[in-house]
Amino acid sequence: MGLPEDGPFDNLNDGEAHNTRQDIEARAQGQRGCVVVPYPDPRAGQRTSRLSPDQAANVMYRAQLVDVEDEENLYYPFASKIEWEVARWAKLRGSSSTAFTDLLSIDGVSERLGLSFKNANKLNNLKLIDHELPTGRPKFKREQVIVAGESFDVYYRDIIECVKSLYGDPDFARYLTFSPERHYADDDETVRLFHDMHTGKWWWETQKKLDAQQPGGTIVPIIISSDKTQVTMFRNKTAYPVYLTIGNIPKELRRKPSSGSHVLLAYLPTSRLEHITNKASRRRAIANLYHACLRRVLAPLIPAGTEGISMRSGDGARRRCHPIFASFIGDYPEQLLTTGVKFGECPKCDVDAKDTGSNTTQFHLRKLSEVLDALAAFDDGNLAFVRACAAAGIKPIIHPFWEDLPFANIFRAI
Repeated sequence: MGLPEDGPFDNLNDGEAHNTRQDIEARAQGQRGCVVVPYPDPRAGQRTSRLSPDQAANVMYRAQLVDVEDEENLYYPFASKIEWEVARWAKLRGSSSTAFTDLLSIDGVSERLGLSFKNANKLNNLKLIDHELPTGRPKFKREQVIVAGESFDVYYRDIIECVKSLYGDPDFARYLTFSPERHYADDDETVRLFHDMHTGKWWWETQKKLDAQQPGGTIVPIIISSDKTQVTMFRNKTAYPVYLTIGNIPKELRRKPSSGSHVLLAYLPTSRLEHITNKASRRRAIANLYHACLRRVLAPLIPAGTEGISMRSGDGARRRCHPIFASFIGDYPEQLLTTGVKFGECPKCDVDAKDTGSNTTQFHLRKLSEVLDALAAFDDGNLAFVRACAAAGIKPIIHPFWEDLPFANIFRAI
């Protein structure tokens, strides 16, 4: 299909590319290596069908095209291979737009090459570049969320399509992990090693819960991060981006911005609700707005995480995948806003605020079941709801975004 050949990892030679995920694990394990215990059910992460990598890339590319007019043209929406090569050179390797226009203005050049564009502006403004050439990422859409009788705009992408774009990216195909493992430093399996998401406890335990309902599924851990950002030094303008990545991609790649392993998922409203004069009511309304918007953005994870969806990775293998909310990354204020815990307390556990700096105090994770029971008291009236939430140690948030997500425990995800 005339796909671009360059990727963010093309500095690896062929030998390195052949065992890239194994190389990453070897570096994490050190010289001594480790004992690897695979998940006991071999059906976990098992593929259901497979195409060759080239076929898979072409299928994914063609699926993103709109109104394919020439089924035989491998370089559609470009008219020919040479038009694709010229456009690719102009965008990735060529000189300035002015120089490119001067080149095409030479009498006979564009005609001899059979190009449908005769200058840089026509190439840029043609529906080839702006409309028909797939971007690999879904487009943003705008919806209104109503909180406290006021409507707010939230801009977001389809989260399932974003997950598919990361999971199916050919550049990540040789790095992906599909099933959990346990790593140990000794043959007696007494010293556990943790270095990537598939070696942790969460994936193993969640795989067991999933297998009890639908054996043979592939977990796609969803990692969400957000942070309100100051964008100007005057007039106090802010943006509230939300980012998405998946735990199947090794952290060695996820931590590199140049790898393209994160997707901008949404922009949340930044309103301070200054028309609400009561400070306590304002803080509660801001929290409810935050959760209402994220609930809208993450809603497709509920059926997809429970029933699973068929997804194809970049190497052509198709699996029944379950995108499951696994982790939230944010600073302390973001963690409090996400969990609904009061300021000064730990967002994960029940340790007293005065003991948060102690390394000897006994503590336990907050009990999700008690919190969900408190949230269910919303139907019993406002007073009963506020009292139930206070007893559970959280603020009275109306339907937090993680309330109905399958297999999710927000206090473990923080």
